[in-house]
Amino acid sequence: MRCVLVPLLLAAVTLTTALTAACAPANEHRAIADTTDSAGVVIVRGPAVDDSLPWTFTEIRRLGGADTGAQAFDAATAYTVATDGVSRIAVLDSRNNNRVHLFDATGTLLRTVGGKGGGPGEMEYPQGIAVDRNGRLSAVDAAKSALLRWDAQGTPLPEQRLDLGYGRVWGMVQLHGDDIYAAVDLIGEAMAVRRLERWAPTDTQRIDSTVAPKPAMTRFRCVGLTLPPLFTGELTFAVADDQVAVTHQSAYVIDVYRNGARVRSVRRDVALVKASVADAVKLYPEGLMVSFGSETCTTPATEVGEKVGVAPTLPLVRAMRVAPDGSLWVERYTFSGETPRTDVFDAEGHYLGTVSGRSLPLGFLGPDLVLFPVTDDVDGTSVIGVFRITR
Repeated sequence: MRCVLVPLLLAAVTLTTALTAACAPANEHRAIADTTDSAGVVIVRGPAVDDSLPWTFTEIRRLGGADTGAQAFDAATAYTVATDGVSRIAVLDSRNNNRVHLFDATGTLLRTVGGKGGGPGEMEYPQGIAVDRNGRLSAVDAAKSALLRWDAQGTPLPEQRLDLGYGRVWGMVQLHGDDIYAAVDLIGEAMAVRRLERWAPTDTQRIDSTVAPKPAMTRFRCVGLTLPPLFTGELTFAVADDQVAVTHQSAYVIDVYRNGARVRSVRRDVALVKASVADAVKLYPEGLMVSFGSETCTTPATEVGEKVGVAPTLPLVRAMRVAPDGSLWVERYTFSGETPRTDVFDAEGHYLGTVSGRSLPLGFLGPDLVLFPVTDDVDGTSVIGVFRITR
């Protein structure tokens, strides 16, 4: 029996052909001096108040939404879209036989791999994809508990099992060359640890971790679940080239590691917001849904909040992405239906401004093209919008 929690839907993005962030007067709070702690880590502080990012985003094309063919996909999310940072876009079409399509920057189909099934190169329950700069594609299949890969010609490579023997992989692994970055849950008798690890061909490196009391089993009307208090911050990370950015979500602190060593800590003094049981309804507007095959168990959100409790404050950070130029894009935590906000920092961690109305980019194509999801407000489907950045 597999228990699947229905994830919180991303906030809808308004359909526009261009988004212009108005130039704001110089924000005096930007000029906060960097400091260095006793361990040599550079502490970079940004302002407490948002400043509009003075860039223009102009849409130049869309991918997806076609009636037939490789562009017939209608779900553009962080788990279904990936780029190599230069010229290729990979899309997981889980609604059409779990195939992965690879396009060039113009939307021309290069190849299709995968398929639904349990054979070599086939997937039953894909959870995320990646493409590297050599054109190699990767995907995680939860049913196989394995990482699947295809070479630059689309030929399946040997699968890599994700059964660790000492913990369970949480979320989507991220790849950089032959290295794999994964968050691993280790549940003990009293404590629960989530640890970020880098698996290289020759060794395993531990980068960061969170430690919390082990959650107790909570009995709901039709299911029992082991859940921490709602809105508890989680270890979240983003990988690009020689660096990995890590946050624990509850505070606006993003640590940047190189070769396993913390070199920078990017921070903003954004005000914390107290969490309440009433926020559970915003998190699960239709209730907490747990699927058992073809059947679904739904627990009212208020019951969930009352039984498992809530964290003291709402998270500040939802997710991050590192651009090819080293800039850091940070999506703030919002509920579905609220206006998304994404902060942008340069390669040294200095705050450049906030994009309002845009969630986290799906990926980048060089320094001047960024991919955003474009969502249909009526049916909730989404396609890929390719936007040119004018700085």
